[in-house]
Amino acid sequence: MVLSLKNKITVFSFLIVFILLLANCSGNSDKVQSEQSDKKEDCSKPLNPNGDSELALLMRKMMHTSESLKEMIKQGNLPKEFPEEFLKIHTAQPTDSETKKESFDAFASNYISNMKLLFESPKDELTKNYNAVITSCVSCHSEHCPGPLKAINKLKINE
Repeated sequence: MVLSLKNKITVFSFLIVFILLLANCSGNSDKVQSEQSDKKEDCSKPLNPNGDSELALLMRKMMHTSESLKEMIKQGNLPKEFPEEFLKIHTAQPTDSETKKESFDAFASNYISNMKLLFESPKDELTKNYNAVITSCVSCHSEHCPGPLKAINKLKINE
């Protein structure tokens, strides 16, 4: 089969476009994988161009810890040590001073007490007590900062 010059140019053009698209896609997947692993490894990296507040960074650590706890509990493992740095929730400075309303400290105390209970839980109550921690996060974020609610709700373990 003999291709005309016009057909040869068309086939050649399609090959070049295909190769360029393939090269572009593979380069992007490496970049995306790198960005995802960076996020998992360092939850304290600032997301704000002007830097993140002490409270925002603490909340990110709480989220990361909750993700880890979820996996541990699903595997039937007991959590080891209560993260003492979470006690800073009462004093951590928010990005916006309006974020911490009068009810914030009550929500924070509820979170801390549920978290401590989780770390003292017998194995058969881990899921229930873990979900109580997540529910306390949902309660607070419903009133104070609703942005991360969708992500927080994904942390729940189906009983």
